[in-house]
Amino acid sequence: MPTNNGSVFEISFMMRVTWNLHSLNNEGTVGNVSEPRTVVLANGMKTDGVSGEMLKHLHTYNIWLAESQKDHFCQACRRLEPQKADLPEYRRTFARLDNAAAMGQAITNCVLCDLHGFLMQEPAISRRSTVEFGWAVGLPEVYRDTHVHARHAVSGRGQERPEGEEEVAAQMVYHRPTRSGAYAVVSLFQPWRIGLNEITYEYAIADEATRLARYHLGLEGYKNMLQRADGAMTSTRLPHLEGVEGIIAVSHRNAPAPVISPLRDDYTQQIEALAARNGALAVHRFNNVAEACGVLDTLARATLYPFRS
Repeated sequence: MPTNNGSVFEISFMMRVTWNLHSLNNEGTVGNVSEPRTVVLANGMKTDGVSGEMLKHLHTYNIWLAESQKDHFCQACRRLEPQKADLPEYRRTFARLDNAAAMGQAITNCVLCDLHGFLMQEPAISRRSTVEFGWAVGLPEVYRDTHVHARHAVSGRGQERPEGEEEVAAQMVYHRPTRSGAYAVVSLFQPWRIGLNEITYEYAIADEATRLARYHLGLEGYKNMLQRADGAMTSTRLPHLEGVEGIIAVSHRNAPAPVISPLRDDYTQQIEALAARNGALAVHRFNNVAEACGVLDTLARATLYPFRS
C-alpha cells in the first residue's frame, strides 16, 4: 500500500521476533536455579514469555537514552526512578495544586511522565501511558534448556586468604536457562494523547513542535528496541537476534489502530483486510529490522492528528 504521510492518530505494531539463546525474562531464582517465564494461552498451551513490563521498561530506557537534554525530564526520570512524578521530593511541588493543574504541570515538565504515564499519591491522579506492550509470547516450539555453570573462588586457586577473612566455598554451582524461538509481539502507540491533560481533556502542551519532538522520541524508542534485544542476563546471554517480520498499522483519523495477535498465522491478512475497508488505515509490512526502521522514519515525517475536545 502506498505510504500515507497524513496526520497520525495511533500506531499499532504486530510482529514476530526470533531470539536465539536468550534469557530475557525469568520468574526468579530458587536455590541455585533460575526459572524462565511460563505463560498459558486460551487453548491451554503452555509456552515461553517475556513480560510487557520488561518490554515497556526497555522502551522507557531507550527514550531516556535518545533524549540528550536531560532537563526535559523530571527529577525522578533523570535518574530513571520508577516513581516518576510520585518521587516524594518532586511530588511536593504539586502539593497546593488541584488535580488538573498538577496533571498539566507534570506532563509539561517531563517527557517520560507524558509518554509513559505515572501514578501520583498526592494529589491522587494518574496518567495513562501513551505506549502499551503485551507479553512477547513464544510461538511453538520455543526450545528451552538449562545449563550448569560454576563460579570459582580465589581460595580454589592455591592462594592464601588474608587472616580473619571469612572462608568461601571454592566453587559455586548454579543453573541458568536458555531459550530459542520466535515470539509474537504487540504494542500500541497513541501520539494523539501526547501532551493531553486527561482531566480537562485539553492540551497542556500547546506548542506543536514540542509534541512532535516527543512523538519522534517515542518512535526512536521503538527503533532502538528493534535493533537490539535487551533484558535479563544479557551480560552472558546477549540474544542472537535472527529475524523480525510483521506489520505496522497507522490510523490517520480518530479511530483506534487495530491489534491482532501474531499468534495467528493470518494476522497480516486480517489487518490488510481491515485496511481495505477503511481508507484512513494504512498498513506497512516489513521483513527485517531495516525495513521496520524505514517505516518508522517515514512516520516521523508525519504530523499529529489534531484532537479537539
